[in-house]
Amino acid sequence: MTEPDAQTESVSSDDVPWRLQIAVYGIGMFSTSMFYMSAIVVGFWVESIETSAALIGLVLGARHFLPLFLSIHGGALMDRLGGRRVMVCFAIVGIVTPLLFPVMPWIWAALVLQMIAGLVDAMGWLGAQVLIGQHMRGGTLYTGRLSYTCRFGHLFAPPLIGWVWDIGGPYWAFFGLCVWGVGVLGCALMLPPKHQEPAETGEPAATGRPGLAIRDLLPRPSDYIESFRMLAVPAIALVVMASMLSHVGASVHSSFYVVYLKQTGVSAEQIGWLLSASSFAAIFGALAANWASQRIRPYWLMMGAILASVLAVAVTPWLGFLALLFVASALRGASNGITQPMVISTVLRAVGTEMRGKAAGLRGTANRIASIVSPIVMGAIAQFAGIVNSFYIVGAIATVLMGALALHVLRSPVLRASNVISDKSDRR
Repeated sequence: MTEPDAQTESVSSDDVPWRLQIAVYGIGMFSTSMFYMSAIVVGFWVESIETSAALIGLVLGARHFLPLFLSIHGGALMDRLGGRRVMVCFAIVGIVTPLLFPVMPWIWAALVLQMIAGLVDAMGWLGAQVLIGQHMRGGTLYTGRLSYTCRFGHLFAPPLIGWVWDIGGPYWAFFGLCVWGVGVLGCALMLPPKHQEPAETGEPAATGRPGLAIRDLLPRPSDYIESFRMLAVPAIALVVMASMLSHVGASVHSSFYVVYLKQTGVSAEQIGWLLSASSFAAIFGALAANWASQRIRPYWLMMGAILASVLAVAVTPWLGFLALLFVASALRGASNGITQPMVISTVLRAVGTEMRGKAAGLRGTANRIASIVSPIVMGAIAQFAGIVNSFYIVGAIATVLMGALALHVLRSPVLRASNVISDKSDRR
């Protein structure tokens, strides 16, 4: 395995049919916006049936439990069986799961359903990344388009589902999540039945087997070993660790951020618009990523933007006006929009086509660790120190950890050598 090369795998838009691109971007948009919609619906639902901050944090964090253990396995399944089969299967599960929340109004049921729903969302987002790696060779042109397109779902879906909750209550809101899942299924059915690389790459196509054995569906220790070996590449290890910190802010933004704002009197629809402001700003962040990467060293750009996104959430209790909350949410989104395409492309282009599912799964696993730990730790802190102080403490911890990463870059000859601004001609 070699270091990622900024000049590796250039591909033009003519190589990939637009039908395929639309299907992949649609899967990413519906899956990731489902996460933000569920942050409102499930957050409100759990808050209405449970009063313990620790248990609320446990349920909200449970959305990341199964992806923690099965992201690598899911990526390996896509490598072996093809993305279409896996996407269709998880899309069907995603349609059914939201309907079960209101018929089982118990905290333990919410915990289990939250885990299942989280796995569905994670596999959809993972699948969109893997499909870009398999069909589009992980080109930044396509990861940028994926990041850009996803933001439109984030922009409209949260306020829409917040409005549905305010008008129709939880039953209609959960039905809305079910309808949104139909969008994932429709896009998955648009995918080609087999994965076919453009002929000029010279890489073997991962076509998937015509037959399906039970052993194909079971996790393999070798898949996990191969995935974790990728951490031996210094740049991959750095990107994975930095990506984990970015998910600290994202996790808080989708859990206790919602709970805190509701406690201070902000309506569900207003919270939805706050989440949309983040997504709207992320559109411009994604568009500015190429410009910024031509002027700022990549690791400093990535780490600075990630830290800004975390701190924009951590200062929430200081912001007493709705207008300031919108500014902070927009800052978080713009910062995330800058880093996401860089992180995805770096991971996908560091490995061959047959390993891209595992590579995306490795990053997903690391992100889930952060996403699980953050709300649980924050819930425990809130239980003893209060919810307001929990925001400040999480922000302080993230700052210290990002400082440690920056110091590691400065002390590592390999990372210092690769932390250079590439030629503008190398970027698309």
